[in-house]
Amino acid sequence: TRQLSRPDFRNSLKCIRCAACMNTCPVYRRSGGHSYHTAIAGPIGSILAPNLDMKEYADLPFASTLCGSCSNVCPVKINIHEQLYKWRQVIVKEGYADPKKAMAMKAMEFTLSNPGVYKTAGKTGRWFMKYLPFTVNNNINAWYKQRDMPEVPKESFGEWFKKQNND
Repeated sequence: TRQLSRPDFRNSLKCIRCAACMNTCPVYRRSGGHSYHTAIAGPIGSILAPNLDMKEYADLPFASTLCGSCSNVCPVKINIHEQLYKWRQVIVKEGYADPKKAMAMKAMEFTLSNPGVYKTAGKTGRWFMKYLPFTVNNNINAWYKQRDMPEVPKESFGEWFKKQNND
């Protein structure tokens, strides 16, 4: 009944558990079902679980790239990626988001809302990756442990584009 009382999420109850969203989801394919820590895994589980216990399952809607592939393959046309985005908003508004994640989102909101700050952040990031790569590429960073970092670009796409069009 809790799911029915939320108009933005009511559509998810149409799910026929076909697993099409799981099979197409890049996050699910990489992490597998056990990482969802709920009976219904994948993108649809990330929509249904927060209704059961928002605090316990607050991380699930954030385990998505929001690419929309799940919504595209859903045979009953559930707008999964839009609901995941709405769940993120609800979880942050209700105060259940991880404080570090909430702070990072605020910082990104500020950065992406200010072109000058965005450009400066890009230049700073490239400088750090060139001269102090250990600040990102270290054993504390779990993401880095399993990946090779690409070469640091000499310039941003915007800088490259401007240079190409001025010639």
